[in-house]
Amino acid sequence: MSLPWTIAKQIGIAPVNLRARPACLEQVSAAAATAQTFTIAIPCDHPIHQIVISVAEGTASPGTLVDGDLVSAELIVNGNKYIKVLTGEMIKNLCIMNKNKQATGAYTLYFTDPKIPEAKPLPGHLCTTITLKLVDNAPAASNFHYINVTLLESLREAGGDFSGILVEKYLSYVSYGTNTLWQDYNHERAYRIYSYLYMMDDNGTLSDTKFNKVRVIGMWSGGEDRLSDELLVLHVKALNQAEYMNALDTGFMAIEFPNGFDSSKYTSLKSQLNIPTAGTKIQLRVVERYVLSA
Repeated sequence: MSLPWTIAKQIGIAPVNLRARPACLEQVSAAAATAQTFTIAIPCDHPIHQIVISVAEGTASPGTLVDGDLVSAELIVNGNKYIKVLTGEMIKNLCIMNKNKQATGAYTLYFTDPKIPEAKPLPGHLCTTITLKLVDNAPAASNFHYINVTLLESLREAGGDFSGILVEKYLSYVSYGTNTLWQDYNHERAYRIYSYLYMMDDNGTLSDTKFNKVRVIGMWSGGEDRLSDELLVLHVKALNQAEYMNALDTGFMAIEFPNGFDSSKYTSLKSQLNIPTAGTKIQLRVVERYVLSA
């Protein structure tokens, strides 16, 4: 296994300096037809470029690769630093954004990122612990889940620090109930933001139509910046498809900021989305993608 061509060229790593290896033994459901949380200790030996996850289901290993069975993933460094907080669907759509649409049952977590040159590998050799927590849903009757995790590492890179780590997580799951018109979603205000990935649903059902417009507004002592101003959601989706060469899934859209913007200057930073018609329980999560500074 190798890094995608764009990433390998971007970081200039020689093939002999890159290794793919299993992060752990295959993880198997403790009981048939039962959801659980898998807590996996990731080796802390080398800088990590990617973590590749596969999820299969069946009565015996290797099972059949399946989509939709990974509910969420969290990557935690040194016990309390949450680097990734994502749903399985979010991971799939982040891969589409990187022009690396995943096969059935496959998920990739990025540290070195083809769209963000500032992003560096996770310095595993400087971490005391790296923990991957995966939550699944219940397999079908009599079935188990079979989860495998692979690391893509650099072998001959030493030194480094924790600056340049790509953080991808959503901060909150906001419900607007049956409200209509413009609604606020407040963002992080401490880092250099590269993109927002929006996950939109009505009572848990993903939808492209519950919101029809989006804008991003930053307020600061010197005035107001409109980082995005009343874009139609259907136009954002169309622009995403043209950029990524694959459509994002239903209920997802992305607004990106090439070269990033400094969110720390703002006293308030929010997305506002318009709800044209009341739903049952319209909800929103937004993945914030930013790089840690020194």
